[in-house]
Amino acid sequence: MTRLAIISDLHGNLPALEAVLADIQKQGIAEIYHLGDLVGYNPFPNETVGLVRERGLTGLTGNYDRAVSDSGPEAIATYLNPKISPMALDIYHWTLAEVTADTRAYLAALPEQLTLKVDNWQILLTHGSPRHIREYVRPHLADKTLKEILTGVKAQIVLTGHTHIPLVRNLNGQWLINPGSVGFPKDGDPRASYAILELGQTLGITIQRVAYDLERTAQAIVARGLPQQAAETLRRGRR
Repeated sequence: MTRLAIISDLHGNLPALEAVLADIQKQGIAEIYHLGDLVGYNPFPNETVGLVRERGLTGLTGNYDRAVSDSGPEAIATYLNPKISPMALDIYHWTLAEVTADTRAYLAALPEQLTLKVDNWQILLTHGSPRHIREYVRPHLADKTLKEILTGVKAQIVLTGHTHIPLVRNLNGQWLINPGSVGFPKDGDPRASYAILELGQTLGITIQRVAYDLERTAQAIVARGLPQQAAETLRRGRR
């Protein structure tokens, strides 16, 4: 049996990433993959990317990563929400100014999708949906809609992020899994979230929640000039 840890949507939250990596080590899991969005929202973009690089984690770019690495006036319309709120726009511009050239180059070099073959399992890693990096695969979507999104995908397991909300669905034998967000959960639980996959004759899936020093991040949000409301949102787990 092979065990994998899947993390996503770190969003510049270094304390959350540190806690999750410590928990993964405690679980005795050596293989870790990330689904992108390493920066944005939180005050430690360069430090978070630095830790990902230091640990040699394999993974993807996310839509926010693309908006930062490509930048330019068209980046918001292409990769973020064209109707982005004033606060979110302020955070985006703060992130653009904060990231180093080295961080930006690293984000730009990350792929949008990866395919793994683990034992007899084929796994597709994508940030949004297999169709587009910005498309949300939301938990409330009907099976019919999810099957349309997965049209043409042969992988038995599809790993997706972007929504910041955990999801485990079996669609006629094809698994769709979202590990939730390490750095900015949106399901009402402010703890960091990741997934553990146990790949053998059958598939074991655990959504793991990890408490971390949230106040370290919340206080740094304000200290580094990001909006106070962003800290309150983090404390609530968005909902």
